[in-house]
Amino acid sequence: MDNQYRTKNRIYGVIVIAVLAVLIFLVSRKDSDGEWFDTQKRVAVLPLEGEISSSRKWISQLKKFEGNERVAGILIPVNSPGGQVAPSQELYQAIKNVRENSFKPIYISMSSVAASGGYYAALGADSIFANAGTLTGSIGVIMQFPIYSDLMEKIGVGMRTVKSQDFKDAGSPFREMNPEEKLYFQELIDDVYAQFTEAVSAERGIDEINMQTLGNGRIFTGRQAQKAGLVDAIGTFEDARVALCNKAGISSDSKLLYPLEPRRSWWTILKDDVSSALPGWESSSSLKLQYRIPY
Repeated sequence: MDNQYRTKNRIYGVIVIAVLAVLIFLVSRKDSDGEWFDTQKRVAVLPLEGEISSSRKWISQLKKFEGNERVAGILIPVNSPGGQVAPSQELYQAIKNVRENSFKPIYISMSSVAASGGYYAALGADSIFANAGTLTGSIGVIMQFPIYSDLMEKIGVGMRTVKSQDFKDAGSPFREMNPEEKLYFQELIDDVYAQFTEAVSAERGIDEINMQTLGNGRIFTGRQAQKAGLVDAIGTFEDARVALCNKAGISSDSKLLYPLEPRRSWWTILKDDVSSALPGWESSSSLKLQYRIPY
């Protein structure tokens, strides 16, 4: 009798494992649009939106699209004023890596704003489309320091500082900056700015003389940017999508593939809403080196 039970249990166990394996396989074959066993090649769309403060999750999704056999090309709609330097550079490098190491074309479609760090990231793509009225460019670096010293003097409050070396509290909001500190920060800005202009010059084929004019921090409309060689074509998201389909060799009516929407907690929703109204409120640091338009 015990042998019979053991045999039945083994059979049931095999059945359960087989069912689980089938379910896992089915889930792995399900697309983000909810369709099963769909092998049609398509364009993946990965929006880059808002202020750039982090790059990890976005790059992770980009790598998933790069490795997805059903993705024939990647289209990135950009609607960003820029943001912090390092994440902007990481986005640029990740897009460039796809361009150089993958057979999948990767295109940019600029929306309302694709400026500073948003433009920096776009440089890595095969082709950049902008609307005629897109605001782009803003090739430059900004660092801003709040000064509380006058207010503190009025209310009779001071800040006593003990430091190891002269520049340890450079940029402190509790006192005015001295000439040596201004020079120190200007050298930082100049170096990061040079990194930006070098990338623009290399990717867009713009010489040093023209970079002095184009890289003075001003913004351009999409049409102005196209004339200056900062973008490749004037066109809408749909224009970029059709061009990408043609480049990838798939039908222009191929379906689009979007990332799965992550579940958002109430805290994430609240934080995002407040961040949109008060950019930078959640940051513990008041000192930021940014590729960003200052408004």
